[in-house]
Amino acid sequence: MLVNSLPNENGVLVALPPSVRDRLRPSLKRVRLEAGSTLYDISSTSDHAWFITSGIVSLFAAAESGAVIEIATIGREGEALQIDARTLQNVIRRESAFHILLFKYMHTLSGQIAVTGACNRFHKAEQRLARWLLTARDRVSSDSMALTHVEMGQMLGVSRRRVSLAVGALQKKGLIHYLRGHVSILNREGLEDAACGCYRAIKRAIGWILPP
Repeated sequence: MLVNSLPNENGVLVALPPSVRDRLRPSLKRVRLEAGSTLYDISSTSDHAWFITSGIVSLFAAAESGAVIEIATIGREGEALQIDARTLQNVIRRESAFHILLFKYMHTLSGQIAVTGACNRFHKAEQRLARWLLTARDRVSSDSMALTHVEMGQMLGVSRRRVSLAVGALQKKGLIHYLRGHVSILNREGLEDAACGCYRAIKRAIGWILPP
């Protein structure tokens, strides 16, 4: 589906000057993102780029053993605006404002990856789960989300047993409710207190370049 007007659903597009958004609009197509699908693999090239409008897209690092761990979270939930990669590259080359914005965005994303790496190394699973849930809530704009133990284990890089302990600890404090693959945030302020400082650090960095 071609896009006739650009909704305020993607922070990068919203942050662009109107003239640049108008230039992109005819080349954008709205597509549905299927759960569990891979948009890009570092070992291959892609013919398209995506501006996430609703959904959570995670960046994963994989070990030789096959184990994976999330290193960054972007986007909102469910859909994206797709554009041909060469078309996007041409617009970036001609529009300095776009080039500068993407440079700032990549700088911020690199910082998020570094913070997440340190968080995964030094902070407890309970703190990291609180941080991830808050970050996910910011992306989907909802206090409820579908999330299994397996998915949480991949996000945090821990076993299902440790996920169960972390979920149980947050639930015991009345911060979340978890039942049959669905998480509900009951006390956001309390969850922020339970999270490590990495959540606020990442949120500040993203807010530096993108509108809320």
